Amino acid sequence: MMITRKTPFAPGAARELLRSTPEFMELVGDDPQRITTRELPDPLRGPCVTIYTGVNRRQNIELSKPRLIVSVWVPAAEILVDQGIDMDPEELSWDVADLAGRIFDRHRQMGRGGGFEFRGVTWRSEWDAGPTTMVDRERGAESPLYRSVIEILMKVGSGPR
Repeated sequence: MMITRKTPFAPGAARELLRSTPEFMELVGDDPQRITTRELPDPLRGPCVTIYTGVNRRQNIELSKPRLIVSVWVPAAEILVDQGIDMDPEELSWDVADLAGRIFDRHRQMGRGGGFEFRGVTWRSEWDAGPTTMVDRERGAESPLYRSVIEILMKVGSGPR
């Protein structure tokens, strides 16, 4: 049997959905590079979103159910103020994660909303967990990053529906 279609990159689908949502871009900032499937920029000057796959459960050759981990990273308040953002960084992180979850939930698996297209297939998504908050001090105690994490369940089938 010849396999004719590969499973598109799930984090890329999530990235494009968030980038295409004006209300999300308004909250994160107008640079689409702030929503990435790669590493954080260094230095971080405003909110940034990273997306990766935690688990990818295969139902069969045509159906995949990846669990995505969406992390929102926000630098210290002093850096935000320098960028014209007057908001508590932990709260901003929470708000961005919450909005991302609601955007994904608009495309629920249980028929509560339409799917979205990415690279020739229809995707559905459901906000499953979070936001969970934490403070990352890996860059030093003087440079904390405020992080909120959500988990998204995605379902991708074999083609547009």
